[in-house]
Amino acid sequence: MTFQDLLKRVEGAKPETLPALLPELFKGLYEGGLLDSEVEALFLTLKRKTGVSVAALRKDWARYRATRDAQAREEEAPPITPEAREAARELSEDPALLHRAIRTIGELGVVGEEENRGLLYLAFLSARTEAPISVLVKGRSSSGKSFLVKQTLALIPPRGYYELSSMSAKALVYADVDFRHRHLVLYEEDGLNSEEVLYLVRTLLSEGQIRYLTVEKTPQGRMAAREIVRPGPTGLITTLTKGLTKEDNETRTFSLYMNDTKGHTLRVVQALAEREARGARPEVDPAPWHALYEALPQVEVVVPFAPAIARLLEAQDLPEDLTRLRRDFGRFLTLVKVAALLHHARREAREGRLVATLEDYALAYHLAARPLARSVHTVSPQALALAVAVREVHEAKVEEAAGKNVPEGAVAVYVKELARHLRWAKRTVQKWVDQAEAAGLVDVQRDGNRLAIRPVEGAPLEEAAFRLLPEPERLARELGEGGSYVHPLTGETCVLLLPQTACAFPAKAGENAVLNEENQRARHAHDRARPPEERPSGEEKSRARSEVASPSQNSEECARAELEALAKKAGGRLFKVVPSRAPALEEDEVEVEL
Repeated sequence: MTFQDLLKRVEGAKPETLPALLPELFKGLYEGGLLDSEVEALFLTLKRKTGVSVAALRKDWARYRATRDAQAREEEAPPITPEAREAARELSEDPALLHRAIRTIGELGVVGEEENRGLLYLAFLSARTEAPISVLVKGRSSSGKSFLVKQTLALIPPRGYYELSSMSAKALVYADVDFRHRHLVLYEEDGLNSEEVLYLVRTLLSEGQIRYLTVEKTPQGRMAAREIVRPGPTGLITTLTKGLTKEDNETRTFSLYMNDTKGHTLRVVQALAEREARGARPEVDPAPWHALYEALPQVEVVVPFAPAIARLLEAQDLPEDLTRLRRDFGRFLTLVKVAALLHHARREAREGRLVATLEDYALAYHLAARPLARSVHTVSPQALALAVAVREVHEAKVEEAAGKNVPEGAVAVYVKELARHLRWAKRTVQKWVDQAEAAGLVDVQRDGNRLAIRPVEGAPLEEAAFRLLPEPERLARELGEGGSYVHPLTGETCVLLLPQTACAFPAKAGENAVLNEENQRARHAHDRARPPEERPSGEEKSRARSEVASPSQNSEECARAELEALAKKAGGRLFKVVPSRAPALEEDEVEVEL
């Protein structure tokens, strides 16, 4: 219907015909795509003819529109076919599943950001648990925040999320939509910066459900407060960061930082150029991934080695202010549980509960260790880059001042100099100075709007210095267990041995060899999760370990022979035995760490 058609219907409205007219009117508004000004004109006419409140009409219209949008999204999703279910079953049995998901998002056009891709994908899957993970995706304008989210959503069926467009936040409250076990997705560029939206988002972050307090007129004509609740659990994925930077909001989310360096920008441009030169667009069938999501069991997952992680955390040099770890640790364990759910076809179940393994810890570790460390140490890659720039500029100025007999204490670095050194805008420099100062990386003296910045002696300036979670190898040693996993970022197969770690690249691209995985799992079942009377004796456990570690403890020759055998099983060849990280290897080479 056109505006004129609807206007004729509204002109003939009467109070007694209003209930029958509204559904037809809203249907015409929705399908006609009228302008907001035209909608308002119709509502004002309807008020004049029937006495109905325009505010009430807006509320009912917002609810109708949100409900139709949600229905349209779910109807657009094609039904899951038997072929898709079979493909999903094969995915769930693949040890390289998470690596394949990260690679698929890359095929959809996301350049780099592998860590962010994987963590965001696991966060979306966490909606299947009782504690969905919320994520703030941060970065400069045009850094690809929303593109990353939207391409990751391609692997999630419509019923797993709800995208809020630029409509009123009240539509979210009044919509006839089930938000349980879903993520609410908000994009900054949609103009969702109103206090109304931020209130809903903060409530969602703090309580895991949507609450909205409104004032409505009762049948008796009095105004009364009413609280509307949309039950959860509901998670949040957003690039809407400006109004959510308060500490209380930050501690309830993972913060992902986009790579906005010059080098990465050039890689993105190169990828775009190559794609245009080929003239082909990525074609990815989302059906198997949607079927995989639907097939995830909603069962309890236990993490038997969680106490061991906590013990290793206690042994580390951590900052004094560690209160946010109380929330972060629980979120990380949720990621471990999601990894177990993702690989449920290859996990042991006890009394109806899935048991997470060292493999699940390793997968979650490689995706979340750095974001978690940044959160606890309150430092971002940008703040570190700024601190390094302060050190470099300060050293150059001190050297120059020495020839002029200017004392070192009088030398400071200023925002303008940092902007020139880093090739950042001044506002970008000022944005990260505060965080670098809070993390103890720089010292700032303020004189009005002028900032005098100096390096802090002994402050760590490499991200590796900010650690939190124990590496998988260290946890394996603590537990006295081994295992194998496919690295989610590189696709290499890594085997946790005692006391060695072997990592083998597949001999052929695209293949992920698994080193006798079934035997490894059988040997290294998590005995700590069993009742005491069922645990193996010390002699049995010692024998089990020796089968994994072999006589390498007494003979370097035996160790090398065993590791060569493992490498052969992995489809590669032994590269060398090293005391620390080796340079990048060729695809058919194996790195072994002692």
